[in-house]
Amino acid sequence: MTECTREPEVIEAIAQGRHLDELRDHLARCAACAEIAAMAAMFRDERRAAVGDAHIPAAGTVWWRSTIRARAEAARTVSQPITLAQGIAGACAIGLASGLAALAWRLLPASFSDLILSIDARREEFATASALVLQHALPLALGLAACLVIAPLALYLALADD
Repeated sequence: MTECTREPEVIEAIAQGRHLDELRDHLARCAACAEIAAMAAMFRDERRAAVGDAHIPAAGTVWWRSTIRARAEAARTVSQPITLAQGIAGACAIGLASGLAALAWRLLPASFSDLILSIDARREEFATASALVLQHALPLALGLAACLVIAPLALYLALADD
């Protein structure tokens, strides 16, 4: 298909929304310009349908959404230093735990057999400690359960907005 010299004129007429009555004879003879006119009509109809189907929200809804978005961005900006501090605190806790584990490892007996002998020598101490724990296990378990139940309730009451 070859280009037509009147193609820019057809495109301009379509873009300006003029009727193509004056170009009707040319469109009947020129296949390239007729195809351009058909495509333009199709695009124009699609645009009208899209504009008709567009849902524009109410101004109050747009305002509400922008307010919520601004608050969320402000909260995100404010929480960045807190997140950084929590990361540093977590790294410090991991470092401290690693240091304590290394210290505990150095204090262990030199060999596994020495460890077993030291445990065997303290067998009576372990038995006495186990008996003591079993005697006080029920009150200890009840105390821990009470803390697990009461602590979230106390936090809720302390942090609740009245």
